Amino acid sequence: MSHTGEVSMSSSALLASQVLLYATFPFAFAFFARPARLVLFYVYIAVVLVLGGFFGAVYAVEVRAGVTLSAGSVLYGALMLTVFMLVLVGRDARVVRNVIKVVIAVNVFKLATFALAGAALRSRGAANPFGTAPEVFSVSIQLVLVGGLLIVSELVLLVVLFEAAKTHVHGLARLAALYVVLFVGVLCLDGVLFPVLAWPTSPVLGTLIATGVQAKLVLALAYTVPLVLFVVTFRRRLAEGREEPLRLQELFFAPKQELVDEVERQQHALEAGAERYRQLVESSADAIVGASLDGTIVSWNRAAARLYDRAEHEAVGQGIELLLAGVDGAVCPDVLATVGAGERISDVESTVRRRDGSTGHVALTVSPVLDAGRPVGISVIGRDTTERHEMQSALQHQARHDALTGLPNRAVLMSRVERALASTDGAHPVAVMFLDLDQFKVVNDGSGHLAGDRLLVLVAERLQAAVRPGDLVARFGGDEFVVLCEDTDAATATGLAEKLLRALDSPVLLDGQRVYVSASLGVAAGPGDAETLLRHADAAMYAAKARGRGRVQLFDASMATAVEGRLTLGADLRDALARDELELHYQPIVTLRTGRLVSVEALARWRHPVRGWIPPEQFVPLAEEGGFVGDLTRWALRRACRDGARAFEAGVLPPRGRIAVNLSAHDAGDPAVVDLVRDCVEQSGLTYPRLVLEVTESALMADSARSIEVLRALRDLGVTIALDDFGTGYSSLAYLRRFPVGKVKIDRSFTRGIADTPEDRAIVTSVVRLAKAMGMATVAEGVETREQVDLLLDMGCDSGQGFWWSRALPIEELLRAPSAASEQPFPVTGPVAGPVPSVPGGPAPA
Repeated sequence: MSHTGEVSMSSSALLASQVLLYATFPFAFAFFARPARLVLFYVYIAVVLVLGGFFGAVYAVEVRAGVTLSAGSVLYGALMLTVFMLVLVGRDARVVRNVIKVVIAVNVFKLATFALAGAALRSRGAANPFGTAPEVFSVSIQLVLVGGLLIVSELVLLVVLFEAAKTHVHGLARLAALYVVLFVGVLCLDGVLFPVLAWPTSPVLGTLIATGVQAKLVLALAYTVPLVLFVVTFRRRLAEGREEPLRLQELFFAPKQELVDEVERQQHALEAGAERYRQLVESSADAIVGASLDGTIVSWNRAAARLYDRAEHEAVGQGIELLLAGVDGAVCPDVLATVGAGERISDVESTVRRRDGSTGHVALTVSPVLDAGRPVGISVIGRDTTERHEMQSALQHQARHDALTGLPNRAVLMSRVERALASTDGAHPVAVMFLDLDQFKVVNDGSGHLAGDRLLVLVAERLQAAVRPGDLVARFGGDEFVVLCEDTDAATATGLAEKLLRALDSPVLLDGQRVYVSASLGVAAGPGDAETLLRHADAAMYAAKARGRGRVQLFDASMATAVEGRLTLGADLRDALARDELELHYQPIVTLRTGRLVSVEALARWRHPVRGWIPPEQFVPLAEEGGFVGDLTRWALRRACRDGARAFEAGVLPPRGRIAVNLSAHDAGDPAVVDLVRDCVEQSGLTYPRLVLEVTESALMADSARSIEVLRALRDLGVTIALDDFGTGYSSLAYLRRFPVGKVKIDRSFTRGIADTPEDRAIVTSVVRLAKAMGMATVAEGVETREQVDLLLDMGCDSGQGFWWSRALPIEELLRAPSAASEQPFPVTGPVAGPVPSVPGGPAPA
């Protein structure tokens, strides 16, 4: 054959492969069930239309010499075949109507995208790496419209012819054959109609029609093969379709019943939406109210009924003013005018007064209801903010009042004092009374914090009942109260202070026990500033406490000097501690039976460069008040461990002897003291059994639970815990059994009276016997006479310390004492007579 014949064979193979590809997809889709089948068919039809518009301008297949078939025509045949299959399988004329919609949409899309692609390729700013000519995307709108019109018309014609054949042809085989013939005929008709409609005045119209018919005939015959295969495969559906005539009017128009059904469906949807909205409104926690533009209420939900205490029938028809109670009266017209202008108003605060007399708070949001952008009504949403207002009020009250007693707190007090001083003049002084309960810590520690709290509440009530109208009682902190009296001079304030003390005289019943309350009260009066006035009253209170319990003291200038001196001395102490200017002296502890030295107690000493020796009972409280008593303890413990190791090494202390160091209340409850002791012992070379830590009864009771934990940890290291100054507190020795105490030190106040006072002798005897029964050693403090030594021996006391043997000695002097190995009694010096000098260079006090 010629070269042309080879081309024809190659073109035939190419055409056959494309027909096979394009027919395979709809053939496979026909096996799917609805609705997946419909979705796949419609998507495929859209894809075929898009590809036909693109490939039609790219290449063509030469079916014979001089006759070509564009790629778009091949895809046109695929479209007709696909629609035929879909109608046959679905047996629904509405399919064609939907396909028409797809054709229109795809053609619009094709025109838009092709125009954009052509414009982009013509633009200088666009990259064109493949050299694509812009003319590829040049599409004639006329040709697109003609092509789309022919596709729609031919689809309708094909369906009409199929339906006519179904009613006039008998026999399934004949009907199937006629379907194939009609399919071929319609495709050939396209070869005639497209040139006539696209180029009606062309001089070569006849040639165009001839070549077009030839090309479409080849195309139709090519698609006949898959069409026949499809008809044979789905012959059962073809037979079923003969019994179900298509409603041809549905090709363009939805049936009346379908329209009715659609209207009903939309009506139901509207009603369902309205019902959901109604349920949403009714179930809302917020009040939702509708009103007309003139402010007349037209709807009222359940939350509104609860919030405003009015049923729906009581509210509907009322004015919107019902919702704006408590708002400025001029606001309501402004609300209506603003919303009527289409604007929204948020967070309008209003109040509600209910029938039971209660009052609530509501935050309103008022919005216009719009129809086509025009206000036609008013929507009001009200949120109950009563709880929020109450919480804010409670927080404000808590910020200004004491949580326990309900009294004004320090911030309120300072503000009131400043305001009172600012508004007064010399003729109308302001008085402040500073009150501190005496021995409140005893009640708090002995009976528990709850009992202490109840006592504070009762004291607050008594103070409020005793003051005059207009006077302010405030809790300053802890067990301290302050009373502010305006337009009151010092004499009147002092008389009122005496009245307050009398109000506290009667006992208080706590947990079934009567507790007597007393207080120390300082008074300061006059103009000035608030801080100074309170500081003066505080200084007067300390002066009253120094005179004894239950006293009133009026401030004078000397007290301010004393306070300033106390502050100065505290600063000097801090500096002295930082410069290591304090000293440790050691007072011997002697075994009463043999008189030999067995232990020493480390006592801090401070020689002030100006004031001379400052006694511990004066500077230790300064460290506690200044918050650096822990620093003092760390210094003393490190120094005592170091000096103790020297004393044991020198043989002054016996191998089983001990060195005792005092712990403050702060240290007794601080877990960090365990690590401190471990560090001091290990660095000094001292051993744990040679260390005694002395803790006062009040220190143990300050935080008993934590103190027990800390002291047990120290005992587990091997350290002995001694109870110092026993008898001065209010706890029994039996109660203190739960503390890890190995030694009890009897306070000097009892030792001093054992020779002359039977009561003191009985107390000491009882303590010694009970301590021995509990396995605790006993040490008597403050021993000064031979008679006391003999009495303590008779009672069974183990050891003693005091001036009878020695004052507290510096370490160098202690190291000169007789060696423990000599087994000689410690030298007796006898009682120290006269007061201890406090001038610079004087002897260190014991």
